[in-house]
Amino acid sequence: MKVIEMIFYFITPFLITKGLQSSKKIGFLSPILLCYLVGMVLGNQSIIPIDKQLALSLAEVAVPIAIPLILFSTNVKRWLKLARKTVLSFVLVAISAVVSAVLAALFFSWVPEYWKISGMLVGVYTGGTPNLMAIGMGLQVREETLILTNTADAIMGGLYFLFLVTGAKWLVGKILPPFSSPFTEPALAATEEEGSKVALGFAVLLSLICVGISAGIALLVTGGLDVGIIMLILTTLGVAASFHQRIRRIKGTYEAGQYFILVFSLTLGTNINFQEILSSSTGIFLYTAFVMTTAILIHIILARIFRIDTDTMLITSTAGIFGPAVIGPVAERLKNREVLVPGLTCGLMGYAIGNYLGFAVAWLLMPR
Repeated sequence: MKVIEMIFYFITPFLITKGLQSSKKIGFLSPILLCYLVGMVLGNQSIIPIDKQLALSLAEVAVPIAIPLILFSTNVKRWLKLARKTVLSFVLVAISAVVSAVLAALFFSWVPEYWKISGMLVGVYTGGTPNLMAIGMGLQVREETLILTNTADAIMGGLYFLFLVTGAKWLVGKILPPFSSPFTEPALAATEEEGSKVALGFAVLLSLICVGISAGIALLVTGGLDVGIIMLILTTLGVAASFHQRIRRIKGTYEAGQYFILVFSLTLGTNINFQEILSSSTGIFLYTAFVMTTAILIHIILARIFRIDTDTMLITSTAGIFGPAVIGPVAERLKNREVLVPGLTCGLMGYAIGNYLGFAVAWLLMPR
């Protein structure tokens, strides 16, 4: 029975992803959210018996494997060579996320695990969902809090994306100057991919080695498997590996990392109780809404002060809040292909810095 369950947990994310890609009607849905929902339905029914401990064990393994895979395609050197205002605007994204998360901790200190939520939201609003997962696991957040925070982020993210592809350029353009074309890099590391299934298999093996090294160092330093330390070491090893050109150009590492995030979402969902979610969701939703909205407003104000143009502000905001996934649609809506490469590069760099910033903010806010 356990073998069948494991096959289900690894096949279902693949089927969900393919289903969304093949259907225009439901293609806008988040595969992560769908995996959560499928897992929750499975975990809250009594007809089919499931091993929730097995699912939880798979969840604990999936994220550490995903982090290096996602980071392998990061090109730090290219990011540093981007137009000065692009880099500056993304730095302002990170500052805005940190400030808004700290303010939220002051206003919403009544929310359980508030300081951990602030850390997770800093991670997701500078990097993406993988950072939220990694920080949540590192801080040993309750499963319900992790699910609720991710769900609230998905809802708020959907509303912001709708704004980005409708009236964002017009409205923000009333405040910030228009885009002027700089000389930009012609390509992104992730678009220069080469390799094969063998190379991707090597990347997965390398990710497992990174997990082993991180666990070993954590044992030596702390005498135990401190998940926070493991995640930070994993991030560092993933970024370090990305400096090797052949590793950085392996095709599909980013997608493979996202796949393991979907496995995590599905398996974690099976351990969530519907009744607990319904009884404790309001505080976390308000918390998340405050952090995202305040971070965007602070970013616009700082962009005005530093004379960042409209398109650069919007594309770096997209990179911080969503990661690379929706850079293409937003750049297309802006009718500006020149911001595509900087946006993708900033999105990938966000994955690299999100864990550091998230853990730092959480530890800063941790009650003494």
